[in-house]
Amino acid sequence: MPRWFREKTREASTPTGTRPTAALLGLSSEARSVTPEAHPEWSERPGLLRRLDGARGLRLVLLSAPAGSGKSALVTQWLAADQDRPAAWVTADRGLNAGDALWDALARAASTALPGMDDLRKHHRGPPLPHLITSLAALEQPVVLVLDDLHTLGDPDCLRSLEFFIDHLPPTTQLVLITRSEPALPLPQYRMAGDLLELRMADLAWTREEAATLVRRLSGMLLRDADLDRLLDATEGWTIALRLAALSLRISADPVEFVAEFSGTHRLIADYLHEEVLGSVAPELRRFLRRISVLDRFTAPLCDAVAGTANAVTLLQVVERANLFLVPLDDHRRWYRLHHMFRQTLRNDLADAEPDAVAQSHLRASDWYAGRGLILEATEHARESGALGHLTRLFEANWMEYVSTGRLDLVQSWMDATAGGRGEGDPVAAVCAAWLAALSGDRAATRHWVRLATTLRHEGPLPDGAPSLRFAVNLLRALFGYDGVPAMVESGWIACELEDDPTSRWYAPSRAGLAYGMYLMGDDKGALAFAAEAAQSGTSWPPFRIMALSVLALALCDLGRAAEAGEPARAAYGLSEDHGYIESPHAALPVAALGTVLAREGRPADARSLLEHALALRGGVVGLSGWPTLNLLTALADTCLDAGDRGAASAYLVQARHLLATEQDSGEHLRTKLAHVHARLTHLLPADPAKGTALTDILTVREEAVLRLLLENLSIREIGLQLFVSPNTVKTHTRSIYRKLGVTSRAEAVQLVRHLRLL
Repeated sequence: MPRWFREKTREASTPTGTRPTAALLGLSSEARSVTPEAHPEWSERPGLLRRLDGARGLRLVLLSAPAGSGKSALVTQWLAADQDRPAAWVTADRGLNAGDALWDALARAASTALPGMDDLRKHHRGPPLPHLITSLAALEQPVVLVLDDLHTLGDPDCLRSLEFFIDHLPPTTQLVLITRSEPALPLPQYRMAGDLLELRMADLAWTREEAATLVRRLSGMLLRDADLDRLLDATEGWTIALRLAALSLRISADPVEFVAEFSGTHRLIADYLHEEVLGSVAPELRRFLRRISVLDRFTAPLCDAVAGTANAVTLLQVVERANLFLVPLDDHRRWYRLHHMFRQTLRNDLADAEPDAVAQSHLRASDWYAGRGLILEATEHARESGALGHLTRLFEANWMEYVSTGRLDLVQSWMDATAGGRGEGDPVAAVCAAWLAALSGDRAATRHWVRLATTLRHEGPLPDGAPSLRFAVNLLRALFGYDGVPAMVESGWIACELEDDPTSRWYAPSRAGLAYGMYLMGDDKGALAFAAEAAQSGTSWPPFRIMALSVLALALCDLGRAAEAGEPARAAYGLSEDHGYIESPHAALPVAALGTVLAREGRPADARSLLEHALALRGGVVGLSGWPTLNLLTALADTCLDAGDRGAASAYLVQARHLLATEQDSGEHLRTKLAHVHARLTHLLPADPAKGTALTDILTVREEAVLRLLLENLSIREIGLQLFVSPNTVKTHTRSIYRKLGVTSRAEAVQLVRHLRLL
């Protein structure tokens, strides 16, 4: 067994500089040719034992995992429970690389432990390997041979002879190999033959139930679920770490605090990793591992950039073969990460051995990610480096990446972190602050920052690539429309004129903004053209493509081309799901587009459910731009009418009309649109929209006369004089008109009649 486990100390967790004893850890220190005995404090692992039991008929079992993974202990438990097969155990060391030393050791162990085996040293002369195979083949009873610490055997001749032995194993003999590193054996061949069981680091990780039992048995404590989960997250189910934690809990004054702080920097873990793992790693590889420990995940080119190497592919292959706590993140050996505790120890070593290299490595990682457009990762490493100037430049050039992914918190934290060096004269800060305010529903702050930006002087493009500060201001006005719909369209035209480069990332946002304004103004053909142009741009951020596709679908529906609207509507909704926007208040537009399409496809129930969910999300943030909400309410009212729920349609219509009354200049189209919904609700839909609707089937002749005079803004008394009736009679007719038209005031009646051209 490892030397560290053989050292004697009095307690499981002792003062700095000492280590737990082998006995307390429940590990054997027997001679290498003796099968270890199971320790009474070991916890059984039923799932893994079942897997081993299921592999009894296989020729080969391989346990390949880092140090401290519990490989030998697991095999010991398994063999102890197997009463049908005797086992011989050899723990290898480097001395077995020479000549026939390995086969002498295996023959000696087999002769001692396996009934019916001759003592090959006494009865046979010549090479022991053939005689060992012959003697094993003569046994009638199934047996097990265990070769532990296989990683110490590196001699090519020795490994070739081991391969020969495996190829000629008798059917009654099973070989179990235990190793810390990948053996130089033809494992793919054994896999293809279906003759191999492999247990690796991920397989040997302790489950929640197993860990709870282990901690309770070793420490006498029953951890709370939250603390147990925290311990499992920290250790990733690594056997030695769980054992050390459990043993330390015996004397811990505050178990909750101990678990919260237990990591790869804990002295027991660091001591173990330094002696049992890093102590045998070559200096070049150890330096490489220290440098890449600043990375949450990595691939070979990133490692070369951070570590200053040119052979990361080779080094990572060495690390993987050596089982140095490397966790693959895909099936193609491209992306990896380090085990949490191993990484924490290495990061601590980097800070001690190369203090300046910590910030330098983070900056190199930041540059590598930024060069590949991975701005979130680039910024995190810039932040870790502590280089505020680098972080500021990165943010100024890429803040829209954060906005487009919903990470407003990062934009705000950047502004807070750099506030001391900025002030209100910084154009990028003003534009960012306006976006933050608009997306948060703070209209007063949005107007403040937009006004401020218009007063600033800035020549040329902004650091984020926007062609000018004037463009940035007009894009904000076009997209959020706090100054009304006509102003949205005007600002959209200006933004499009200022950015006419189709390769620019700001080209699509300007056209999407203009298309949205045109749609709200009722110019569906114009909206269609600009939305299509924006949707086809492949250079912009996802939210603007989603916006363009949504407007495209809504405009097609308004033009009576609902069959064509399904594709862009579903594409917009799918993109919103892919990018995690669909549960955001800002998903109102794609939801309204898909809901409208579903309603036109004869699926009002599905449409209503979708639209109501989006409206609930939208209602959670007060002050957001009203136009997306108005789209939802209008679509909901129409959908409810399609389903025959006139009460719900009326309620949504009331909300829409109230919202319209509170917004700045909405333009005539939206008021007319609501009037048409109202007309559907009150059966006032015109038979021929081009000619309007006669009211003779709805109002009496006298009521129609009163209505015409109401449109002229005459008083009740003046209307009575015109018609030669009393004011009370006029009031009676007026109440009847309101009831029949489904309105509650003269203003609503006038608006309805004018928008629907009822007279």
